[in-house]
Parts: sequence; structure tokens; C-alpha cells
Amino acid sequence: MIAINRRQEFFPGLALLVLLVVGLLSLVVAPSSRAGSSFDSSSWGTQQFYAYLEQQGFRVERWQRNYDNLNNLKSKGHILLQISGRPIGWPPPLVEWLAQGNTLVRFYWHGEPTAAPFETRLSMPQGNVLVETRRRVPVRQGDRPLLADDYGWIVYLRRSHSPPNHEQRILGVYPWLVANAYGGETGLANFAIVAQLLQEVVKPGATIYFDEWLHGYRQRTPEDVARGTVPQTLFDYFSRTPWLAVGLQLVLLFFFLLWQQSQRFGSLFLEKEPVSSNSAAYIEALAGVLQRAQQRQFVLKQLQDRLRYDLAGQLGLAINRHPPPKDAELIQAWQAATGRSPEDLHDLLGVIPTVDDSQLLRWLKQAASVLQALKTAT
Repeated sequence: MIAINRRQEFFPGLALLVLLVVGLLSLVVAPSSRAGSSFDSSSWGTQQFYAYLEQQGFRVERWQRNYDNLNNLKSKGHILLQISGRPIGWPPPLVEWLAQGNTLVRFYWHGEPTAAPFETRLSMPQGNVLVETRRRVPVRQGDRPLLADDYGWIVYLRRSHSPPNHEQRILGVYPWLVANAYGGETGLANFAIVAQLLQEVVKPGATIYFDEWLHGYRQRTPEDVARGTVPQTLFDYFSRTPWLAVGLQLVLLFFFLLWQQSQRFGSLFLEKEPVSSNSAAYIEALAGVLQRAQQRQFVLKQLQDRLRYDLAGQLGLAINRHPPPKDAELIQAWQAATGRSPEDLHDLLGVIPTVDDSQLLRWLKQAASVLQALKTAT
């Protein structure tokens, strides 16, 4: 009887713990709404591009108000720049503002997957433009390509010719075209190309507004506060409710109660689940982060250190001695053991200024050949 009571006290606590873990996981896995913001200094923010436009003499500001306030701008011909990895809608006030002769520049996921390579470098007069997506937009009559390759359009101009509309929209299939990851010392011309596109459509005295309202940065008027606090419509009420999180928790609670009611008082026998490799998952996640951050030089440095360690161990040199064996000592010992040219090992341990994926694969093949030669010789 005491065991049964303890079991009844244990299950509610376990259910609460499961719901808490699911809620935390949903927050971690959900994509960040800040990506693409000019306030964001991470790899996928646009803080560097905002500063670049200021340096080039553009008038830039951050838009942090409701789209209803766009129509309060006195002059026309302005540009609203929207960058987001999430779906973006078409609010009626924004469409009305565009019809007055303003321009929308929007970089977001759309288009269709093609046979294009995931990493494409386009050679332009200003330099190379890096695009990391297979998505393209097919040729469409009435639109004009601004950045394209043999597989389709990457950035294009869509203009309305129906009076009284004079709106024009510049749309890109890749959200991170001007992200911080492509600025700085990368040597890429992504910033320069997009700045030139903006220069062609911006009117004298007009302003380029970075849409920060889209990313959750708010500068509200008293009317905005009242509108945001009280739902205006039934749809507005439902849109503010996190139904996905609520639904997941209800489903988990239902299955938990179903499982609890179907248990016997005897011992529970469960099949053994296959053990997943946490190390492999960690390595794959780290590799994905390094690939997105373009840290190939860092990867090469780690591989070279590992090669030095393996060579020292197979050649019988002290692995943990201080200081460790120098490259010249490793090369001399390897040449004596294998009889091969020291240039083969010198190229692997030397400094490589620029590294791409093909060079990394070639380095790995040469390193395997060097270790195999030593293994055969000994």
C-alpha cells in the first residue's frame, strides 16, 4: 500500500517535469526572430551592412513602428528593407504605402529548389558574390533580373505598371545575402552589389528604412500600446495564443495519462532502446556550425595538430614532452623512416593562406597517404 501511494505521488511530478522540458526545448529549437536585424551582430545579423550603407553616404534609419505609420512619412520614394528567414506577409498598410511610389526590398526564402550547387560564387565587376542556396526563381515576363545565373534568378525587380500604382519590389530568394558573415574581411562583394542595386532605385533625399518591427523591436505610440494590449478581432486573439506549444503539451499529457492507466502493479519490462552516439551528434552539430561560419582555416589548424600528434606517436617521439617535437624534427624522422621526399610532409604542415572545401578534401587524402606510408615502412 505504501509503494502504491509513492507511485501516485511520483507520476504528477514526472508529468510536470516532462512538460517543462518540452517547453524549454521548443524555445531552443525555434528559429530566432532577430536573424536579419541591423541590431544583431551575429553571423546572420545585418549590423555591418547598416554601417556600410552609412559609410557609402546613404540615408538609413531603423523602422520600429507599426506599418500604419508608413503613410505618415511626408515625402515619397523611400525604401523599406526587410530581411528574415521566416515567412513574411503583406499587411494592407504596407501594400498601400508601396502603391504611393515607394520601394520594398525583401530578402526571404522563396523560389524553387534547382540543380544549382549549394555554394555559388558569382563573378561581378565589384568582386565575387557568395550565395549559399539552391533556390532560384524562374524567368517571368514583366520582371527584370538583377542577380542571376544559369539556373534562374536570385534577386529580381518586380514593378507594377497598372496606374495609379508605381510600386516596385526587389525580391531575393536568399535571406542572408548581406548578413554579417559576408562582410568584414571575407573579401566578398555582397555588400557592394546590394548597395549598387539600392543606389539605382533610391531617389535623391529618400531614406532606406531597415524593418526592425519585423524582428520585434518596438517604438510604440500610445495608440500602438492600446492596440497591442487589447485584441482587436477574434483572429487577433487567436494569433497571439501559442497554440503549438499548448497543443504539444496537451498531446503529451494525454499519452502520459494513457500510459499510466495501462500499467500493472507488477514489474515493468521494456525493450532496450538502441544507444545513440552523443559524440557523433556533437561532431555533426559542430561541423555544421563551422561550415556556416566559414571557419575552414580553424578546421585545417586542428587537423594539422592532430597529424603532428599521430606522426609523433608512430615515429616513437615523446608525445607529451615539453616543448613538443618541431615540424623539422617530425619531417626528418618521417623521411628517415619512409625514404620519401620531405616536401610531401612539409606541404601538409605548412601555412595555407586560403582554404576551400576542395583543398580540405585534398589535404585529408594527402595526410592519409603520409600516415599509410609510415605504417607500411614500420
